[in-house]
Amino acid sequence: MTLCGWPTECTELSCCESYIFRLYLLIFTFGVVIVAIIVSALWMLFEFRPNYRNRLRRQDTEEQHRLEERSFEETKYLRRFSELNEL
Repeated sequence: MTLCGWPTECTELSCCESYIFRLYLLIFTFGVVIVAIIVSALWMLFEFRPNYRNRLRRQDTEEQHRLEERSFEETKYLRRFSELNEL
């Protein structure tokens, strides 16, 4: 063992403080990375659930169907209007 109580090559107290600070920083960094991986895994689990995807798909098709129906009605109206107002 060395002056710090850690297996390092430190011979001064300031070196030990620097080593311990870097060690805490490394542990904190690994902790943040692990938390980020856990959060992204949970997000993926909720994002790719089949019933959630089906609900999104269903909403898209309903909206698209409404839009197509409205477009068809507008086209029908414009045809009728152009037939009535021929020059």
